[in-house]
Amino acid sequence: DEEMQEAPAIHFMCYHKMRVRLLVHFYAFLYFESALQDLWTKRFIRDHLRYKDEMQCAAARAVNFIRDRARARDPKGNPDGLFDSVHIRRGDFQYKRTRVDADVLYKESMNELTENATVFVATDERDKAFFQPLRDHYDLIFLDDVMHLFEDMNPNNFGMLDQLIASKGRIFYGTFHSTFTGWINRMRGYYIDKHHREGSADGTMESYYFVPEDKKMCMKSYSHVHFPFFAREY
Repeated sequence: DEEMQEAPAIHFMCYHKMRVRLLVHFYAFLYFESALQDLWTKRFIRDHLRYKDEMQCAAARAVNFIRDRARARDPKGNPDGLFDSVHIRRGDFQYKRTRVDADVLYKESMNELTENATVFVATDERDKAFFQPLRDHYDLIFLDDVMHLFEDMNPNNFGMLDQLIASKGRIFYGTFHSTFTGWINRMRGYYIDKHHREGSADGTMESYYFVPEDKKMCMKSYSHVHFPFFAREY
C-alpha cells in the first residue's frame, strides 16, 4: 500500500463505544515478518523512547539521597545503600482485587522484602496513615520526602519520577494490571540486561506482585506474550 508506506504517521482510532482501544504494548500489537526488523525496532524503542534528561537527573539525585539514607541506617550491613521499592496503586483503579489493606500488602511481601529496610513507595494514595502497617516494619520514604531535590520540577512529571526512582529498588513489588507498574518493570529489565545483573540470562528479575496470589511470582520465570497483554510487561 503506497499511501501507507509513505505516510509519516499512522493513526489508530480509539473509541471506547466501539470497543476500540489501543491499550497494549507496542511489541504485542505490531507484527514484523522479519525477526531482524523486530529486534531493531525493540532496541530503537529501548534506546530512544525514554524520559528526558531533566527527569533522569532529578531521579538520580533522589536515588542517591535514598541510598545515603539506607547506608547511614546500616553502614556495615548495607555499605552500598541498597533499598527496596514498591508501587501501590489506589485512587480510581478499576481492578478492585488489587485494592487491599496495608496489612495484606505486608503479609504478601514480607518474605521477599527485608525487615527494617529502607523502602521507596510510589503511590497515588495521599493518606499516609494507610501505610502504618508497613511503616511498622520498614523505613518508608515517599516522593514527598525528596521534593526538595527538584523544587522547580513541573508537577506533571512527578509520576514519572516515581517510576524512575522505583525502578532502582533491589526488590520491587508492584500492582498487577497497572501499566504504571509495567513501565517500572520495563526499565528494570533494560537495566538488568545492560549491566548483566541477576536474571539477565533468562529474562527474569527480582520483581513481584502483591496480589492476586497466582500472579505474585510471574516475573520470576520467562513467559511468552499472552492475553491480557496490558496487565504486565514481558
